[in-house]
Amino acid sequence: MSTLYIYSIETNEHVATITGSSNDDCEIVANERYGSNDYAWTYSPAFGSADGLRYIGDAVEIKAN
Repeated sequence: MSTLYIYSIETNEHVATITGSSNDDCEIVANERYGSNDYAWTYSPAFGSADGLRYIGDAVEIKAN
C-alpha cells in the first residue's frame, strides 16, 4: 500500500492524499488530477517540521484503485 500526499507549491498546504497498491498507481492519479505547475507531491510529508507540509484539515481523499 502506498500513500502519496499532494501539496500546493505556493503555500505548502496539503490538498489531497492518494492511496493505492503501488507508487505507480498513485502517481498516475496524481498526474491526471494535479499534474500542473501549481502542485507537487511527496511520500514523506513531514507535517509540522520546518520544511514540511501544512496540514489544513480539508484535503481530498482519493483511492487510486
